[in-house]
Amino acid sequence: MPEDATTVRVEGGKTLTTDGPFVGMKEAVGGFFVLEADDLDAAIEVAARVPAARLGGAIEIRPSEAYWQK
Repeated sequence: MPEDATTVRVEGGKTLTTDGPFVGMKEAVGGFFVLEADDLDAAIEVAARVPAARLGGAIEIRPSEAYWQK
């Protein structure tokens, strides 16, 4: 669900996070990654390494169990 999202950006070398989606899905998909992380902090660490997060973009993290384990 979009309300489960965490948005990650990197500005000035600092990782910034906000709750919720960056924009609606149909407006922003440039690709996606599926990865397994121990917790949200680990997923944020990976997202902060994605070049788009460091180059003015944003990476949205959503828990997969909210989508595939129902």
